[in-house]
Amino acid sequence: MITHLIGKLIEKNQSYLIIDCHGIGYYIHISSYTYSSLLEKKEGKKIHIYTYLFIKENQHVLYGFFDKIERKIFSCLISVNGIGPNSAVILLSSLTPYEIEKSIYQEDIETFNRVKGIGIKTAKRIIIELKDKISKVFFPKKKTGKNNVKENFPNIIKKEALSALNVLGFSPKESNKVLDEILEKHPEFSVETLIKESLKKIAKS
Repeated sequence: MITHLIGKLIEKNQSYLIIDCHGIGYYIHISSYTYSSLLEKKEGKKIHIYTYLFIKENQHVLYGFFDKIERKIFSCLISVNGIGPNSAVILLSSLTPYEIEKSIYQEDIETFNRVKGIGIKTAKRIIIELKDKISKVFFPKKKTGKNNVKENFPNIIKKEALSALNVLGFSPKESNKVLDEILEKHPEFSVETLIKESLKKIAKS
């Protein structure tokens, strides 16, 4: 199993990356989430990507992820009956990993149903098959009730936003302060919205 790659970025596209590792070029399928998270990475620069090698019959396909959380969500999704790797990538391109977790916890069928190719039956299956699995992976010491989701989710969103801001070159201390100020007023913000609002706030300071 190839778990990660560190090499030179040769080509970047919304649906794939090509990375050169010691003269070997790897073609890696990615989601829009990973692509947007790697916007600052220029071709020719060193890159680190987490991977999942999907093997089926004579097919060997490599999928890449910005972080371990996205890879874990991908792994959970393809374990659901009727969800293949392509559908999992579509889900991760339409929703962030944290939005997927949140929707599973809150049994939000409508959010999944809005994703192209995901019908109501498939949405229900995702929730039924993954709710316990997600809770054990991401909140092993917490109860899985809806109130706990509301209490814990801002912290998870903040962690991802903080990581993204650090990659962009902002100091953890400054980023942490800005994120706390925004989340205090808007705990419902998604990762993308939180990052955008943080950048606006930092630019004004």
